[in-house]
Amino acid sequence: MILVTGSTGNVGRALVAQLATEGNEVRALVRDPRRAAFDPAVRVVRGDLGDRRSVEAAMDGVDRVFALTVGVDAVAHDGILAGAARAFGVRRVVKLSSVAARPPLDNSYAHAHAAGEYAFRRACPEWTVLRPSTFMSNALQWVWAITSSGAVSRPYGKIPRALVDPRDVAAAAAVTLTTPGHAGQVYELTGPVALNIPEQVERIASALGRPVSYVDLAASTARQAMVDGGMDPSLVDGMLASLSDPDPARGGVPTPTVERLTGRPPRTFDAWLADHLHLFRGA
Repeated sequence: MILVTGSTGNVGRALVAQLATEGNEVRALVRDPRRAAFDPAVRVVRGDLGDRRSVEAAMDGVDRVFALTVGVDAVAHDGILAGAARAFGVRRVVKLSSVAARPPLDNSYAHAHAAGEYAFRRACPEWTVLRPSTFMSNALQWVWAITSSGAVSRPYGKIPRALVDPRDVAAAAAVTLTTPGHAGQVYELTGPVALNIPEQVERIASALGRPVSYVDLAASTARQAMVDGGMDPSLVDGMLASLSDPDPARGGVPTPTVERLTGRPPRTFDAWLADHLHLFRGA
């Protein structure tokens, strides 16, 4: 039985679907079962990563775990998940981390991901860490701005990132969960080409057939907007510090890992965009 956390997100939902299609027994941990809408073969269990008892109930009978945690409580949630995995004798865990956790660590966002990795390394004998670069799906955060004003405003947008499709991350996770030879491995996952945000915006504009501009936003302005939007200030500071890191080793250079794991090249940004263009059209 494979337990998938973060199962209703971009990576988790694709992973659950692939695992179920391949005939694996899958248990999806969700806070709201109404959001699940999985294949009937998937066992949906209600729980919260901050609730130790619900996590332990979900872990019973599980031998493999896909661990995805987000937000300001991610380190605490990783600790609860890892503790439950150890208590129930889970042998294999695949931890979704970030290229930000690549040493040296110089901000709170990177330290949080590294702490999560460490928790599972201690808890399970067969651990694997996936460190994806920036998700292509992050561009969906621009839908409202593009449809309402025709402009995308972001800080540090001129730093190129080898964007990765969340579906490719899910495919890599499925391989590492279900095939041997991945224990103790750290895999950095990227797409095939490094693009900065102006280049992404240009491709979106071309696909839409109308102008979309990029505005280089001051980090202080972005921070205030994120905090005003309800995000925790310490989390915002860590995320912005990570975004400002120009080191190409942290997701700025394409790696062959997705193809090596899955047997096929990673999807391009244009291919991802074609699948989601209706959202940018406001449909």
